[in-house]
Amino acid sequence: MNKFLMTLLFVFLNGSVMATEPLRVTYGLYTGGFNVVDIEGVYNVTGDNYDLSMDLKTTGLLGKLAPWSGEIKSVGYQKEGNIIPSEHSFSNTWRDDTQKTTFIFNTDGSLKSQIRIDEDGKITNNMPATDVYEGNPLDMLSALFQAMKQDTCAGTVMGFDKKRRFNMVFGHQDRVEMKKSKYSQFSGDAEICTVEIVPVAGRWRDKPRGWMSIQEQAKDNGQLPRMWFGKVRDDMPKIPIRFQIKTNYGTMIMHLKEMH
Repeated sequence: MNKFLMTLLFVFLNGSVMATEPLRVTYGLYTGGFNVVDIEGVYNVTGDNYDLSMDLKTTGLLGKLAPWSGEIKSVGYQKEGNIIPSEHSFSNTWRDDTQKTTFIFNTDGSLKSQIRIDEDGKITNNMPATDVYEGNPLDMLSALFQAMKQDTCAGTVMGFDKKRRFNMVFGHQDRVEMKKSKYSQFSGDAEICTVEIVPVAGRWRDKPRGWMSIQEQAKDNGQLPRMWFGKVRDDMPKIPIRFQIKTNYGTMIMHLKEMH
């Protein structure tokens, strides 16, 4: 699964609030009414430190036909209102083949190393091109975490992956009162936000692929990808509780299935 889509399915915290216990959630990604991907998340914020992780896997018939799983994790801290990542990693497993990439950051938030570990144990330390990480962009989890520190989602955060640098542009759309349903356990006030990835530097394809292709399809269908943020626990900040994107093949929706 494309890393942009993986990341946009994830939940992020406002680190200004101290949580005594991690928040554990389960999301379901649905298309055509079928639950095709399950996401197990653990979010831990202690003082100025954050530790966010997610495990994803295909489920149901899709899980049998296309057994895929992924893991993503970011660890860092806040300093003088800024997010400073310490380590970020993501892995993809297709059938029995796993590849993992880990980013290590210096104490000022600049990228120190990028390490890839293949299924055969081969280790590659390969820094991206300078224009990808100049200006100390954030990994995508930390970038979304930075965006969610604001009272409203509106704003722009610079992010990067192993080959590209981009702006993540969030736009406030509306506030709504949501109720529990057979798909979602959330009820309460929620902010609806648009999310757009805007290329800045690095290796971008002339013909959009992966997340950029899906994002262009959403635009063609008259709506940028949207994410709903709401507060699920008194001692925790607001988190994403729904995600929706319209594609040429139908609408994909992520619901908050469980929280504890």
